[in-house]
Amino acid sequence: MRWTRVFIPFITVALMAPALASAAPTPPQQLAKQTVQKVLNDLDGHRAELRKNPQKLYALINRDLVPLIDLPYMSQLVLGRYWRQASPAQRQHFQKAFKNMLIRTYGSALLGLNNNVKIDYMPVRAAKDAKDVTFNAVIHSRNGQDTRVSLKLHKVDGHWKVYDGSIGNLSFVTNYRGQFNSAIRREGLDHFIEQLEKRYSGNA
Repeated sequence: MRWTRVFIPFITVALMAPALASAAPTPPQQLAKQTVQKVLNDLDGHRAELRKNPQKLYALINRDLVPLIDLPYMSQLVLGRYWRQASPAQRQHFQKAFKNMLIRTYGSALLGLNNNVKIDYMPVRAAKDAKDVTFNAVIHSRNGQDTRVSLKLHKVDGHWKVYDGSIGNLSFVTNYRGQFNSAIRREGLDHFIEQLEKRYSGNA
């Protein structure tokens, strides 16, 4: 279960990368399939090197995948009412620490992507002028377990960006908000952000 929670969220964004970055009319599920092979090619022969030098992996993720996420909006959703109470400086520090946490948490998981992973991509059913869509996929793991994944995307300056997703009924945003809010209630916002910065500093 832990493998599922850690591995799938960022890898699904990786699979969707061309679909989110491109304005071409190619169906998102087709673009996702093309990206699978691209990711496999990029990792092939470099996994050992990236494991020994994770900073290279973190930089790669920061460059290629983080721009596909609406980090300001996701940060706002994750902090919930604490975002409204936070100062501009607190918001800026939290957003950077949250980004670094995502990069470090999911970076190594991407190295697990290989040709044994089978993914079924569902068509995106939405109006042509839709500004908010949901992308669905089913990931078939090596142990025979099927995992349904959804990503919620909206348009930001004409580009599709991810702002939430779910594994089954587990929302990424809801999961992090529950963890973070509990810590903030115990420690206070400033101390929580400081601890997050210390733990995940130096990634990007």
